[in-house]
Amino acid sequence: MPQERILVVDDEANIVSSLKEILSDEGYNVSGAQDGLNALDMIHSDPPDLLLLDVWVPGMDGIEVLKTVKTYHPEIEVLVMSGHGTIDTAVKATKLGAFDFIEKPFSMDSLIQSVKNALALKKKRPKKENNGALLGFTSLIEVQKAIKIHSQSDCALLLLGEAGTGKEYIAQEIHRRSLKNNLPFIKLNCSSRPAHEINSFLFLSKKESLRPKSIPVNTTSVISQAVYLDNVDALNKTVQQRLFKSLFSTDNEEKDFLPSRLYISSSKNLDELSKKNQFDRDLLRIFSNTTIRVPPLRENPSIIPMLIRNHLEEISQKNGLPTSEINSDALETLCRYHWPENIRELHSVLDRILATASSDSNISLNQIPPEINKLTALKERTKLDKLNSLPQKTLKRSVVLYGSGLHKGLKTGLILQPLPPNSGIIFSNISNGQTIPARIENIISTDYSTTLCKGKTSVATIEHIMAVLHMYHISNLLIKVGEEVPVMDGSSKDFCKLIEDGEIEEQNEPFHELIIDKKYTFGLQEEGTPHISIEPCDTFKVSYHMEYPAPIGVMDHTFEYINENSFKKEIAPARTFGFMEDISQLTKMGFASGGNLDNFILLGDGKVINTDLRFKNEFPRHKILDVLGDFYLLGKPIRGHIRAHKSGHTQNIGLLKTLVNSGVL
Repeated sequence: MPQERILVVDDEANIVSSLKEILSDEGYNVSGAQDGLNALDMIHSDPPDLLLLDVWVPGMDGIEVLKTVKTYHPEIEVLVMSGHGTIDTAVKATKLGAFDFIEKPFSMDSLIQSVKNALALKKKRPKKENNGALLGFTSLIEVQKAIKIHSQSDCALLLLGEAGTGKEYIAQEIHRRSLKNNLPFIKLNCSSRPAHEINSFLFLSKKESLRPKSIPVNTTSVISQAVYLDNVDALNKTVQQRLFKSLFSTDNEEKDFLPSRLYISSSKNLDELSKKNQFDRDLLRIFSNTTIRVPPLRENPSIIPMLIRNHLEEISQKNGLPTSEINSDALETLCRYHWPENIRELHSVLDRILATASSDSNISLNQIPPEINKLTALKERTKLDKLNSLPQKTLKRSVVLYGSGLHKGLKTGLILQPLPPNSGIIFSNISNGQTIPARIENIISTDYSTTLCKGKTSVATIEHIMAVLHMYHISNLLIKVGEEVPVMDGSSKDFCKLIEDGEIEEQNEPFHELIIDKKYTFGLQEEGTPHISIEPCDTFKVSYHMEYPAPIGVMDHTFEYINENSFKKEIAPARTFGFMEDISQLTKMGFASGGNLDNFILLGDGKVINTDLRFKNEFPRHKILDVLGDFYLLGKPIRGHIRAHKSGHTQNIGLLKTLVNSGVL
């Protein structure tokens, strides 16, 4: 029988480790998290049966995590823990849906008993139907027809559609209408569950499958369930092949397949993946006549009013409050929005609106988020449209800066000289006078830094000075430099001072802003894989998510450009960082031969070795600095929202090339 799954969320690593060990010994499958936001990511991708949640966790405090879990996953039981518990906290947690409140230090026996009680209650409690999204599909005749047809059979079913379109809701509704609706509906996320665990839900163990036919196998307790494989494109290839053999087999006595009904889903193009040998072609062929294609919300705006009404009714019933009404202007605005993340995004927006609204108020236009509310944002957009024709800028006079390179360690410097309008940013080698325009086509390397090359002349580590020119909107400048831009203290703050010392001069030629018209991506848009995207936005933003070894861990930061001062204060001081093993690799490659290791944050043995941090999350801020520098190789400021997930110079430049190839310039 597959183990019940528990997620332990506590900021103290020793508590997480201890509880994992103790509860694993009790037969549970236990995972851990030390951050509220990270915990929510884990819950959203693959919901556990039980959550052990500390009140005081970073990222998002436990009470907020509890609220979110009970809103989106009410079926999960939650035990709240605290070492600083009060009656108020206990009452609040219980009112929000926690099964129990446990004060630290707690008795392990009592904790284990609470865990057993919570899981026992979960088994007895009927599953709450979440049909708000499903009801919106009543006007989609093809989907409704498919639900009716497939609820009358037991065949394995494939659901395809973009993320957030409601594939799981549809599978649950088919299960609810089927003759086997009394069986558990088990969701498994193939992108986060290990292959051996998925195997335990799908197939008999080797020991059971080798049992002589004369001895019956008692599998009643494990086969009586419907299994939903989400993100099946991430399923292990060996498991895919075994799944095909089980589904293809017509000899029931030979089958080792456990589920009474199988549903699989994906937001990827499985046809394309199968052609690239990234998804089993035979397995896909099994579903040729049992596939439901769920359309994205933007193709069916007529169902949005019904989705909104159903979701508002669900929330009101859950909270015991009157159903909020939405006025016509607000409804029209929501119906016009393109909803790139589909129903999931619509629900999230409605939840945000209701969270800030008074209990007796209706939803009006001014409560719609700015990125969606195009009517009230019209005046702001008009102002921003004027920025589409900024004046070009240069410096009033030449300025000089001396330092050393980070990667080669050589003494170097740079001279900034004004240039006339329409010249662009140009690097010039101090020794031979060879010029290299700061353009994408001149990139030769993205290893450790961005390097430009023309002929036999190159210049490395350009991203920090380019970030400053980007944020100060300097459009015409000659940068005389050696083979590497001086790194200074590993940040861009000295370059900010240098630009200000040279004084900025406006020029009588327009500098056109690049307005992003749709979402562009580079890299596989999956968790754990470096990728980057840019999408429409009324301002310029960069969001960066990173996952590194200790002491960094998981960190995020979002920077929104207001003016050069916001950049100078929030991003420019963030320094380059590196691990001890990176320094060894650089040395092997001939870099850092004379470098000053005080010019960046040095990490090793799970700690910062050589300096104090300027920001608690200095690391993602510096990554944003790199993004800003790389993106100025487009040669113009941007209006859009860059979202980077573990990306480096290679991914940054890859997205730039995607933009160029799309013709957006």
